Amino acid sequence: MPTLSSALLLAALAAAPDTAAAKDTAHVVTALRVEQAPALDGRLDEAAWAEAQPAPWGFVQNRPNPGAPASERTDVRVLYDAGAVYVGVRMYDARPDSVSGRLARRDQDVYSDWFSVALDSYRDRRTAFVFGVNPRGVKRDLRIVNDGDEDAGWDAVWDVATRVDAQGWTAEFRIPLSQLRYRPGADEQVWGINFDRRIARRGERSLWAPLPPDQAGVVSRYGTLRGIRGLRAARALEVQPYTVARVTRAPGSADDPYHQPAEWFGSVGGDVKYGITSDLTLTATFNPDFGQVEADPSQVNLSAFETWLDEKRPFFTEGADIFDTGWPPLFYSRRIGRAPQGSAPGDAAWSDQPDATTILGAVKLTGKTRGWSLGLLNAVAGRETARFMGPDGREESAVVEPLTNYTVARVVRDFNRGGSAIGAAFTSTQRRLEPGDGLDFLRSSAYAGSLDWRHRFGGGNYELVGGAQGSWIVGSDSAIALVQRDAGHYFQRPDADHLEYDPTRSSLGGYAGRLGVMKNGGGSWRWEAWGHLYSPGYEINDAGFGFGGDELRGYASVGYQQARPGRVFQRWYAEVAQSAEWTFGGERMGVATHARASFTLNSQWGGNLFYTRSLGGLSPSELWGGPALLTPGGHSMSFGVNTDRRKALSGDAGAWVEVEDGTGARAVEFWGGATLRASERMQLSLQPGLGLNRGGTQFVETVAQGGRDHYLLARLDQTTASLTARLDYSFTPTLSLQLYASPFISAGRYADFMRVADPRAARFGDRFHVFGAGEAVVEGNAEEGRMVRIDLDGDGARETAVGDPSFNVKEFRSNAVLRWEYRPGAALFVVWSQGRSHYAPDGRMDAIGDAADLFRSPGTNVLLIKASYWLGL
Repeated sequence: MPTLSSALLLAALAAAPDTAAAKDTAHVVTALRVEQAPALDGRLDEAAWAEAQPAPWGFVQNRPNPGAPASERTDVRVLYDAGAVYVGVRMYDARPDSVSGRLARRDQDVYSDWFSVALDSYRDRRTAFVFGVNPRGVKRDLRIVNDGDEDAGWDAVWDVATRVDAQGWTAEFRIPLSQLRYRPGADEQVWGINFDRRIARRGERSLWAPLPPDQAGVVSRYGTLRGIRGLRAARALEVQPYTVARVTRAPGSADDPYHQPAEWFGSVGGDVKYGITSDLTLTATFNPDFGQVEADPSQVNLSAFETWLDEKRPFFTEGADIFDTGWPPLFYSRRIGRAPQGSAPGDAAWSDQPDATTILGAVKLTGKTRGWSLGLLNAVAGRETARFMGPDGREESAVVEPLTNYTVARVVRDFNRGGSAIGAAFTSTQRRLEPGDGLDFLRSSAYAGSLDWRHRFGGGNYELVGGAQGSWIVGSDSAIALVQRDAGHYFQRPDADHLEYDPTRSSLGGYAGRLGVMKNGGGSWRWEAWGHLYSPGYEINDAGFGFGGDELRGYASVGYQQARPGRVFQRWYAEVAQSAEWTFGGERMGVATHARASFTLNSQWGGNLFYTRSLGGLSPSELWGGPALLTPGGHSMSFGVNTDRRKALSGDAGAWVEVEDGTGARAVEFWGGATLRASERMQLSLQPGLGLNRGGTQFVETVAQGGRDHYLLARLDQTTASLTARLDYSFTPTLSLQLYASPFISAGRYADFMRVADPRAARFGDRFHVFGAGEAVVEGNAEEGRMVRIDLDGDGARETAVGDPSFNVKEFRSNAVLRWEYRPGAALFVVWSQGRSHYAPDGRMDAIGDAADLFRSPGTNVLLIKASYWLGL
């Protein structure tokens, strides 16, 4: 596979023309140097603004009428001095009383008019720094990477002033050079630049350098900024110290020696940024605290695989694109600071275990220089112990997480004017495992590496991408045996002749590869084709995220896009696709045909449809290490609709339904949302959800009896209800209050217990033996724990007992965050959070009663105050 990929890449590079997507002479604006910085007041009344040349060419709509002139005139001028770039913009509006400007917290994308300036100071035609503002002075900043992807986690220290008047509104930006990356020197700087204006009431977006929706690329289509000369290297040192104080009140038993009704905590830490050059930045964090980060959503995971959780911590979200190697990611930053993987002994009477691993420190070097993109991250997570009271009443401690070092390195070389690149990445996880720690189930070392490439051709509208990855893990024989038996590998499968389980191994290696070709622009037609492979020993979950190996996968799609308004539709898209998956042993895991469509009406209402016909196949993971089980095909369909988001009250709703062939098992999910802009300061959103799973089979347990393994399943009836509510209130552009609350209830009842008779039989009745009334009996009660007693061999004696896995899980998570950016780069947070949970093993769903039980349960309350300060040295 890698050999074929390399050959295709070299052939494409040899045959394809240069992808000169950006036309340097089409849109050019010249910056004027000033000796005295303009006053940042939004008035644009200094002589320098009148002297500067306005950006030529008028703005062009991207929507709703692509290619048409903007409905309102926009005048933009650029100044600079030794320390900053200034952008002054006058946005004319024939109806200035209709200019929409809502107060919101920073970076919140709310219904409003907006103006933003994007600077490709690297001039790599793939990366840009974007600074935006609305008429009320609310700021947004982000980075654009990979010529179109947005990195919203990036925050810069800059300033802007706005003013609404009888002609429309104005904005005056000051963007410090220290927040940009460029190559210093006496010669003229040539940067990419674009300006973006959005008029909310018309649903209009217009740009200075046009971005046609039927063409690929964003940064590569920017205009040119000229005239900047004599810039020195901005080797700025930024220090952001912080202090935090926290008090936690949690429920607990008076007999628990580790329980404190009120637990106080305080610490100090900080972040440091140093511009080694104008291209490279060193960022370090010491003793970081992420107490203001919103909690993860509640969920019930009944599969054998891990749940992906989004990264929300600022240190890791900023610049995360540089470490992106495609799917599966070699670096999953949630591994750093994870919950400890060990625990106190099961017979401990009481224990005090940390919820998360302490990050002692982390440092990363990122940037671009002369066509090279570089990223290097190193983090150290501390050794964690849990105190516990043993059965004899003596206090002891157990190591629950070892001292661990994480290293991630990434390098990318751009060429062909940013249209092509070759990249490499490497990750390393090193754990200090001490004899007697009881953590020999963890790998002592783990390594992964990758080589990836991309090449655009055909005017930038076609792209060839590919990659190869390798993994290597080292540890005790018990640790490596655990990996072999774990989800995504299952080397112990009794029917897999291509797999070999070896419990004496002390290391394991694997590889993966991908190759894809696609048409992303140039007319209305779109298509893509992909191939992926993951060897059985592929394992990257020490520093990355993956679902294991033993898989070959193919995917192809073709679609048609109409981006120009018609009589009914403003734009629409339709697509059909085919996918298929096999194991390395040639077992077909699934074949499916997909169709989807999405549309936006001229009224700004929109919708989407999705349909899949699956033919089913063999699932190697369904029996958690048992033989591959035939899973039936079925039909699934989803649809959604959204209202006009320009209205004060808007919303969306949708549903998904899946029906299994032969058995009639079905799953249905409903979701919705409503957003109310109650005033220019306040916004309320509600997102309810309801899921119903009826009659699907769910793995229960493997029981060894009579010299062989028996795989037990049951039909599961599960109901899940959730609600996410948010209230945002902004006092000023820099002072905001956000309230978040999310109750969650999920109940599942198991019935019709069965064992696998013939895992590959086509008929359900041949595949399973469903136990009759006398063969499986539920005994006990929910309070004491119900057991299911089963007669496995049909001799009339119910000699096997398994726990009834029925469940009722209830959680409530909420917080209130008051955020005040009292000066650029410095903030004060006051956070209150509350969490409640309740569990019952009965499987009953009673929404009113469950809610009452949940809110009667004692809650954990946390009050946190965090203050940070920014110093630019």
